[in-house]
Amino acid sequence: MERLTLKLRYCYGHVKNHLMGGIMKRKKGVPQASHTAGETHFSSEGVSLEFLGQAGFLLKGKEGTTVVIDPYLSDCVERLVGFKRMQPAVTAPENICADIVLSTHSHLDHLDIDAYPAFISRPSTFFIGAPDCEEVYRSLGISKGRYKILHEGESFSHGDVSVRAIYADHGELAPDAVGFLIQMDGLTFYNVGDSGLAVQRILKSLGDVKVDVMMVPINGAFGNLDAAGACALGAAVRPGKLIGCHFWMFIEQGGDPAMFLAESKRQGLNGIIMAPGEVLKLS
Repeated sequence: MERLTLKLRYCYGHVKNHLMGGIMKRKKGVPQASHTAGETHFSSEGVSLEFLGQAGFLLKGKEGTTVVIDPYLSDCVERLVGFKRMQPAVTAPENICADIVLSTHSHLDHLDIDAYPAFISRPSTFFIGAPDCEEVYRSLGISKGRYKILHEGESFSHGDVSVRAIYADHGELAPDAVGFLIQMDGLTFYNVGDSGLAVQRILKSLGDVKVDVMMVPINGAFGNLDAAGACALGAAVRPGKLIGCHFWMFIEQGGDPAMFLAESKRQGLNGIIMAPGEVLKLS
C-alpha cells in the first residue's frame, strides 16, 4: 500500500510535467458504452442524475442545464500510474455537452487530463475547481475567463446553478481538495469529493442546509471513507438520498457496496448504489 500511495502522490503531484512534456495524446481503444451521456436517457422534464462511474456524475436540470462532476472517461490513470480501468467508460467525453464541469481536486480520476480537451473544445463550457486544479487548468490551455477556483466556503453562480465549496479531508494526497454543494432547480446536491471522516468540520462547512442528494466515496483507501464511514457521515447530514460511489474502477481501490447498502439500512438512510450509466429521476 505504501508503494501505491507514493506512486499516486508522485503522479498526481507532477501532472503539470506530463502536460508540458507533450504526452497529452489520448490512448486509443478505451472501452466505452455506446450511449451519449446526458442525452440518450434523459427526458426534457424534471431533474436527473447519471452515474458516470468512479466518482463521476452528470446532473441535468429541467431546462437542460448540464453539470458534470469529476468525470473519469479515459484511461489516463493506467497510462500514467498503471492502474487498469476495470469498468468501461459509459461514453466518450466528446458526447457530453456540459455547461459546467466541476473538479473536486486534481487527481487524475477526478480531473481527467485526457478527457478535458473535449470539454474545452466547447466554447460555452465553464470549469469550477478546487485550488489545486488551477495549475492543471492553465496547463491545459483553459483561459482565465472560463474557470473559477473555489476555496472552502466560497460560492459561485453560473447561469441557474449555484456552487459552494465544502470542507474535505483528503490528507496529504490532496490537501486542497473540496466537496461541492450544488443548488439547481430547487434541489440541493452535496458531492463529498474524496474525504476521510471529518464529521464536525464538514457539518460546520455545510451549515444549516437540507441536502436532497448526497454522493459519497466508499472505497476506504487512499484517504477516503469506507462503507461504514460514508454512512456515519450520511447519518450526520441526513440527506434524502445517499449515493455511494468511488468503487470498483481500479483493483487497487476496492470498495464494498453491499456493506454500504446494509449499513445505510441500519442507519435508517436511503442508500443507493448506481450502475455506471444508470440514471436516477429526481423530479
